[in-house]
Parts: sequence; structure tokens; C-alpha cells
Amino acid sequence: MNAKVSSSEATSRKTILNLTHHEARSFLLKAESYCGLDFPPYIVFGDLIGGVPQVLDGKRLSDFRRSSPREFDDVNYTILHNKDGKYSWRPFELIHPALYVSLVHATTEEGNWQLIRERFRQFALNDKVCCLSLPIVSSSDEKDRAEQVSHWWVGVEQRSIELSLDYDYLLETDITDCYGAIYTHSIAWALRRPPTFE
Repeated sequence: MNAKVSSSEATSRKTILNLTHHEARSFLLKAESYCGLDFPPYIVFGDLIGGVPQVLDGKRLSDFRRSSPREFDDVNYTILHNKDGKYSWRPFELIHPALYVSLVHATTEEGNWQLIRERFRQFALNDKVCCLSLPIVSSSDEKDRAEQVSHWWVGVEQRSIELSLDYDYLLETDITDCYGAIYTHSIAWALRRPPTFE
């Protein structure tokens, strides 16, 4: 990680929203985009993720089974992860590769991708909220994940130090089990409904 990155460089980093729908699809179909967990080096997903698009080419998931994919809740693989070696175990779900590729293809269809980009442009109009979690596209020899960590370090850690000159208090919050508890329909609502900032 390059510790000498300035705040202006952090905000000028290329996010996934700067990509065309074709580029976004290629980015999301990289093995490291599919799974960011640290596995032993002999566990790789590149060939698997790379092979699924050829199998799905021109087909829907429902073409492979009579039932809808939403009827198969147990097709993903759950991995328990411990962040700090203490008692906090967090379940991560490794999405089935066919579901992942199908979701990437649907998300990066040109019309859908334009809708997503436009909605995030509208969200960015609220200057009280700064989104630093968008995937970063590495423009150097660094991996995307390293660029993401560097981006977070500059955007959160360094920016907090800058803001401490103007503020006396910092309030930090976290949503317990956010991803496991989120009502998935709210994602579609957020994309379809106009944002209201008060």
C-alpha cells in the first residue's frame, strides 16, 4: 500500500462506476472480484468463474432446472470467518458461481448499468454523505484489493485526522450483521425511487 497518497488522489481513484458496462462486467468476472477472502494459494476461482459464462451463453438459469433459482436457498457455501481471533465469528456466503455470473450479466446489461450509474450520481449530490466502499479499479501494478485498502485508509483514516482540526468529537457506528439482516427488496427500492435529501 502506498502511504503517500493524498486526499485528492484518493478522490480521483477510478471506481467501478467509471467503467462502461462491458468494462464493469470484465471487472466483476475477475476471480478476485468474485471472492476477496484470503484462501490458501491452491484454492483459486479464475477457471471456474471464467468457464461459467460459456456455459450460460444465451441461456437463463431456469433453462438448466425446472425450478427457479430462488427456490434453491442451499446452493451457496457458508464460511465462518473470525476477524480478530476472539469470539466474533461472521458467516460469509460464497455465492454459487452460476448465480454470481448470472447476476453480473444482469447488472451489467447496458440499460441496467446506466441506471445504476445515474442513481449513484444522484446519491453523490448529497455532500453530507461520502461513499468510500465502491470497488476501486487499480490503475497500477497493485491488485484492486490493495488499491481499495489504500483508498479506505486515505478517505477514512487520513480524512478523520484532517477533520479533527475542526471538530471535537467523532461518532462511529456500525450496523450489526448488516449484510445478513438487510431486506433485499430495499436495494431495488433504492435504485428505482428518487432520492430525497433533507
